[in-house]
Amino acid sequence: MKIVLFYTYNQGYLSSFFHELSVKLTQEGHEVICFSWKASESERVIDHVKVIVKIKKGYFTNYYNVYAIIKKNKPDVIISNFSYSNPALLFGKLLGVKKNITWFHSLNEQMNPSFKNIFIKKLFLKLADTVIANSFITKEQLNEVYKVPKHNLEVVPFWTNIIQQKEEVAQSRFCKDSNYLKIGCPGRLTANKNQKIVIQALSKIEELHDCKFHLYFVGSGHNKYSLNKLVSDSKLLDKVSFIGMLSPEEMKNFYKNMDVIVLPSLHEAFGLVLIEALALGIPVLVSSRFGALTFIDNNKELLEKMTFNPESVDSLADKLFPYFEGNNIHRSRFKKLYTDNFNKDKIYLKIKSILLKD
Repeated sequence: MKIVLFYTYNQGYLSSFFHELSVKLTQEGHEVICFSWKASESERVIDHVKVIVKIKKGYFTNYYNVYAIIKKNKPDVIISNFSYSNPALLFGKLLGVKKNITWFHSLNEQMNPSFKNIFIKKLFLKLADTVIANSFITKEQLNEVYKVPKHNLEVVPFWTNIIQQKEEVAQSRFCKDSNYLKIGCPGRLTANKNQKIVIQALSKIEELHDCKFHLYFVGSGHNKYSLNKLVSDSKLLDKVSFIGMLSPEEMKNFYKNMDVIVLPSLHEAFGLVLIEALALGIPVLVSSRFGALTFIDNNKELLEKMTFNPESVDSLADKLFPYFEGNNIHRSRFKKLYTDNFNKDKIYLKIKSILLKD
């Protein structure tokens, strides 16, 4: 079977997921060609997988490059996602590809699409033989908003390779005093990521208790100024750091230096940051709106302790305060959540069954 996989090849963990998927398929005798847009052009074989990169240009050039790669390679299966989906679905259909699959990763609440955008996406999704949703929340929206028939929908989670990721030690960035609770909050600094609730919850806790902590925001975005102002207004300037962007190697070190990770998004189709932290056995407090949570149904007691309402400061403060009192949940329990619910071999078999399904 020949497969063309469209995704952005980079150092990120989502890219790592698709690359490992490609390698696994290649090892089973399938031919996999990966196509990506980037700032410079190249063609390489990486781990026996051909990776073709074209320079991202204008609309027509980008569409033509997708058309050309499909026409030249004549794949049996196409898998596409993000901005590659529309042209891959269109030309896959026109060129008679047997199976045209697209992987849907985002919720409307994250993208804020216009009525026109939704209408256009509906038309393209009609061309797909299968639409893979990254969570049951995404599946529901694909069916209700984009009118994708349920029989054309599959739900598949991601795995993460963060455990195998090399680690770049940068301990000087973080407080070394064990009496301080180190709280990490990774993610783009945008309104939907809802970081303000973490500041508000810590301010509320500090008003009532004498607590030692340091909060680390990792990421960049247009909300940094307003968050910084909230930190200042809350008199927490000496207890909050904005670290900026980190490499994958630095992110692993960041996670391992934290006592607890807080993920407060208002909407999250899946949430790779959640399974990254779980895979490393890092305690997590997570918004109840994370799609990845829809795959966890075997530990309701732990789920209750680790999830909070992202629109309630009190909800987060109540879940966070036990960490100040040393009532930590053992890290092995978080790691078990990952191994039980995001098993790489089971996920791979699910994907393979979709590719081989008549």
